[in-house]
Amino acid sequence: MNACLAQLSDLVRQEAGIELPAHRHGALHAALSRVAPGLDPCAFLRAATGSQPGGRDLVDGLIDEVTVQESSFLRDPAQFRTIDWRRVHAACQAAGADRVRVWSSGCAHGEEAYTLALLAAEAFAPDPAPVSVLGTDISARALDAASAGRFGRRAIRAVSAEDRQRYFKQQDDGTYVVGDRLRAMVRFGRHNLARDPFPPAGESAFDVIACRNVLIYLGAPVAARVIDGLEMALRPGGMLLLGAADALFLTTKASRRPPKKAAHGALSQPAHPAPHKTARKAPGSAPVPSPRAPARADSTPRRPLGRVATASREDRLAAVLDAANQGRRDQARAHVTALLTENPMDAQVQFVHGLIALEAGDAQAATAALRRALYADSKFALAAFTLGRAYDALGDAAAARRSYRHALRHLDPDDQRHDVLLKHVDIGDIAAACRTRLAGGQQ
Repeated sequence: MNACLAQLSDLVRQEAGIELPAHRHGALHAALSRVAPGLDPCAFLRAATGSQPGGRDLVDGLIDEVTVQESSFLRDPAQFRTIDWRRVHAACQAAGADRVRVWSSGCAHGEEAYTLALLAAEAFAPDPAPVSVLGTDISARALDAASAGRFGRRAIRAVSAEDRQRYFKQQDDGTYVVGDRLRAMVRFGRHNLARDPFPPAGESAFDVIACRNVLIYLGAPVAARVIDGLEMALRPGGMLLLGAADALFLTTKASRRPPKKAAHGALSQPAHPAPHKTARKAPGSAPVPSPRAPARADSTPRRPLGRVATASREDRLAAVLDAANQGRRDQARAHVTALLTENPMDAQVQFVHGLIALEAGDAQAATAALRRALYADSKFALAAFTLGRAYDALGDAAAARRSYRHALRHLDPDDQRHDVLLKHVDIGDIAAACRTRLAGGQQ
């Protein structure tokens, strides 16, 4: 039975890129029972992978059940409000396009796609917004719900009363249906981030892509490939919005690689990857701080003999992150070693040490560094969350769950390290990621 569950987990990973480690097999078994009551895991595998008709439907149904499809309107509105819709439209016109193309990838029931349409409509009011939004998801069931556009009060709780009246139609049962103004701007289609081309088949490049808090459910190699694909699906100078939990989960993978040659009709990207937006940051910000650029040798002012300028600890920590972002892992390790030689109990440096080790696939070293970070500062919630990931990689489910609980107890939106380390990590997203793992993948 356990062997069949492990094979089912592999099937889900191959089909959708979603990781379901051993401690989430209970949730996988529950999902299987909802899709095919009466079939045990081995019988389900035979039916799903054999030549009998209906096998594909079983696989799709299982993926529907294990994907997290809960969202809401205006989730993290500060991030979306960094989009200057009129400026983006002006850039489109300069490039010969008349509409801003937006892709909401992993759109679940459509809340994010409709949110983007609502904000664009507000930006161009009273004129019609020259914006087209594509919402995609792997789940056919989620897309059916998105197309229906019917939402409960909880989903639209952040929408003002004026906007509810303007963009929705309240039903007799208390639900709200998206009105024609937003529907005209949004369309939906199925897309599998793990297997399908970028941009989706039949689509040209996009000006804005939102893929928020989706990558945390994918394995790291798949998530890294998805980032590459999303970047290729952007027009030059476009905006890629990731959830803060995704940025933390990926550590430096999301921004270190140069863009690859375009494929599947995508446009080639500039020499530098499109900027990733994280919560509460203005356009153009990067996911991690970069050190100040060194002055040219021929322009460096002479200093009196005997006085040597010393970079601050903050600049040196930024240099570690910058080196890791550029793929210069050995240089990043050298910076870390130098900083830890001066202060082995520097919690932030140990945290970054753990991130670099985890990205390199050395979960054992990552665990040791992150435990030292927490020994130095037991309330360092980001370190606890990342330690949970490291324990997951080692297969230690009990230790991982302890770490996620630890992170939930100590998450603090006023922790200034979020700015220094990862540019305003959104605490709500990290909390959601912890709860998802503690619940075995189900919200």
